[in-house]
Amino acid sequence: MMSRRSVSAAFALAAVAALGLAGCRARPAGTEYSVPTLGAPVGAMSLDRGAWLVGTTKGLWEVTVPGDTPSSKPVRIGYVTAREHREVRGGPAFTVYEVTGLDHSSPVGIVDSLGNAKRFKPRVNGHQEVEDAGNSTLNFSVQAIFETLKPVTLTATTERKLAFELLDADGNGTLDATEFPAIGARRGSPDTNRDGKVDWNEFDADDDL
Repeated sequence: MMSRRSVSAAFALAAVAALGLAGCRARPAGTEYSVPTLGAPVGAMSLDRGAWLVGTTKGLWEVTVPGDTPSSKPVRIGYVTAREHREVRGGPAFTVYEVTGLDHSSPVGIVDSLGNAKRFKPRVNGHQEVEDAGNSTLNFSVQAIFETLKPVTLTATTERKLAFELLDADGNGTLDATEFPAIGARRGSPDTNRDGKVDWNEFDADDDL
């Protein structure tokens, strides 16, 4: 259900190689390179590129900023995914934080484990320009990548939680029969208390979903 992440994983890994986060010398800001078209296999988030690098997802956070007024709810502007990479033949593992927009698929930047941030700017012909976004804590680095003056907050979440939110079209915290037809099934329905709707706890407890 979340295969859209495979493309972003391939892109992030290619950016890691291009920027030298595995020990190579980084390209200067403004360098252009083509976006890879090869996608990573779905599941383990690994990139089939001569058994070179493998990325394991270690964490996922939603990125929010304060609303325009003190009483406003926080506004979600994107996501941060932590992936641990290593050479298949051995060597130390390193973490890269992939920053994406609300589509959760197109990287807008990355932050390495030392706090070095890079911002991706789309250019013509499918190219991306890499800009230096400074060095700081993860929160400040993500703020710099999004180029916002508002402080960002990173809140841990999961792909499963995001799937529930996607199905919850009216945003009331539960799924009705229109949003989730499986509620009406005689057998295997996640609606365990038979109230005609599925809340997050029921959704999360159903291993078949």
